[in-house]
Amino acid sequence: MEIVLQQILNGLTLGGIYALIALGYTMSYGIIKLINFAHGDIFMVGAFAGLFVIATFTSNFLAVIVIAMAVCALLGFIVEKTAYIPLREGSPVNMIFTAFMLMVILLIAYLSRYHVKTVLTSVTFWVGLVLFVLFIAWLVRGRIKSGGRTNSSRINALISAIGMSIIISNMVVIIYGPKRAIFPQIIKFGEINVGQITVSGLQIFIIAASVALMYMLYYIVHKTKVGIAMRAVSQNMDTARLMGINPNKVIGFTFALGASLAGAAGVLVGVFYTVSDPTMGGMYGMK
Repeated sequence: MEIVLQQILNGLTLGGIYALIALGYTMSYGIIKLINFAHGDIFMVGAFAGLFVIATFTSNFLAVIVIAMAVCALLGFIVEKTAYIPLREGSPVNMIFTAFMLMVILLIAYLSRYHVKTVLTSVTFWVGLVLFVLFIAWLVRGRIKSGGRTNSSRINALISAIGMSIIISNMVVIIYGPKRAIFPQIIKFGEINVGQITVSGLQIFIIAASVALMYMLYYIVHKTKVGIAMRAVSQNMDTARLMGINPNKVIGFTFALGASLAGAAGVLVGVFYTVSDPTMGGMYGMK
């Protein structure tokens, strides 16, 4: 019986973390019927964002988790605007934004390998940039001539999601390296012995934090105007648009909200296992 109760506690701890990750998948699928394969990697970014905050600014747990959630919310918003909205509404403005974000990603990857001065004086860099701009101009011109129509096939969105997952995970590998990073113990709790059962204060904290974040999501979805808009877009996007709701803004907010919960889960996993891995997003995402 002691072993059973101990494993129930372990299961609740992991279950709270899995729930925070799963909610992001549920929200994106519920609102646009898309499985966001990049979501697991956003969770991984949350762990590394927390690690960066600890190493650079502060080890205060509240500050670490809030900043990690903010970083992941921004990343989730950018992923939606970069990878998904051009397939849903392929206007020239959306395509230009997507091109700009991809150029920023490539630039970050390039700068992480070389010195800024080396990059700016590199002929290869400028030739590649010019070719990239010309290619995007050609795409935008073709979209304008076609009247802005786009092919919103589910398989296109699926491929785009997988592509974003690969980009995010490899960007972290480029910046941090392929090895595991040690996540320091920024909060310490003792243990409570109840008979033969050892209850970790950290496990209780993770369960409580997960429940609190899930209640926050429940409150936003069911008690706020933006939550009503989210449920309306989920039920019928065209009707919601006729009621004065901007579906693109609601979808962007939904991705950001789900990503923020994934960021919190990333920090909690780092605190619990004291390690962060660039491949952990794929593992948790598949589960």
